[in-house]
Amino acid sequence: MPHKHAVKVSLVFAMIFLMFPMIALAQPEYAEWGSIALEDAKAQYPDYNATDYAYQGKVFISDEREQFNFLITLEGDETKEVRVYVLVNPKTEQLIDVYFDEME
Repeated sequence: MPHKHAVKVSLVFAMIFLMFPMIALAQPEYAEWGSIALEDAKAQYPDYNATDYAYQGKVFISDEREQFNFLITLEGDETKEVRVYVLVNPKTEQLIDVYFDEME
């Protein structure tokens, strides 16, 4: 009978190890939109380097529009903080638009 117990324990460990890569690779919902915010900020401010990035939440606007908010710190001749708004259609997961707001 100890053999059956060992098989069950081995199967449980095998399942955990098989699931581990999926758990480790899981990204937050905003990760894709954060990448777009960073890429667009680099394009909007080509003489600056992004040095900090913070996700600041999601705003539900309608069934077809959500807004992901990010604060990006840019370093160049001066330091700029830019809030980036990424508008997305949650039904289609399509990008609608990206807006920038320089913080004072």
